[in-house]
Amino acid sequence: MSEIQELCKKFIAAKAEETRANALRVSIEAEIIKIVGNRTEGAQTSEHDGFKITTTGKLTRKMDWDKWAQVKAQIPTLLHPIKVKEELDEKGVKYLADNEPKIYALLPIEIKPAKTAVEVKQLEVAE
Repeated sequence: MSEIQELCKKFIAAKAEETRANALRVSIEAEIIKIVGNRTEGAQTSEHDGFKITTTGKLTRKMDWDKWAQVKAQIPTLLHPIKVKEELDEKGVKYLADNEPKIYALLPIEIKPAKTAVEVKQLEVAE
């Protein structure tokens, strides 16, 4: 067996173990919640048999932006429950780097390498 075959097999086995461990942890969390309870939203802390347990309930809120556009004029601007988030437009930055180098040079951007992703799949081998 080649070194890369051995590493790929170990990688696949580790990912499978990670998936099993995650499923086990999630099922244990559900059992703990059954015993100690939880709030719909917010943290709840309790102590049981030498353990401090905190459960945190969360709600997901999603705005219907089409309907918001229809009603927002009825709500005072200072009471609009929305934020405008500035974020970097990766495609725009790459365009400037490739096509407008003088403008790109003005951007106060920090660039550093991110973690390289690795995906390994077992290929079907005809025997």
